[in-house]
Amino acid sequence: MTPAPDPTPDPTRFVLLHTSHAGNVGAAARAMKVMGFSDLVLVRPRFADVLCHEEAVAMASGAADILARARIVDSLDEALHGVHHACATAMTPRDFGPPTAAPRAFFEGLRDSGRLEQRVAFVFGTERFGLSNEDVYRCHTCLSIPTAARYGSLNLAQAVQLIAYEW
Repeated sequence: MTPAPDPTPDPTRFVLLHTSHAGNVGAAARAMKVMGFSDLVLVRPRFADVLCHEEAVAMASGAADILARARIVDSLDEALHGVHHACATAMTPRDFGPPTAAPRAFFEGLRDSGRLEQRVAFVFGTERFGLSNEDVYRCHTCLSIPTAARYGSLNLAQAVQLIAYEW
């Protein structure tokens, strides 16, 4: 017997832009599942078949259902459809654009303001270059995970895991 679909959609979406490594997509799906999230959207990944790619499925390790439900879209605007608050993730704060905050402090502010019921999306950039300024500017907030000053680059799935945990 197949369980009935959840009548309420996941209020949290994880958006991966232009991913180039199938294993990172699978590992991100696993990170999401471990933290109880299921809404994954990919914007123009390098490989059109990334969701069924052998490496993605292997790295998902038990989260193949997240890959099966994931959507691939052509633009960030499509990925953010229905979202009330979009959070870019970036290692480097921008001079212009949305305010930058550490995830924990920002999430505490959302909780205190009573806005936790809004549909939120976390937007992650390419493995090599992160998010473009244009993509960051489409978001309401920019989250920057505090890291060592000399080497702040995280693997995509690690960043997804940390944001999912804090959220």
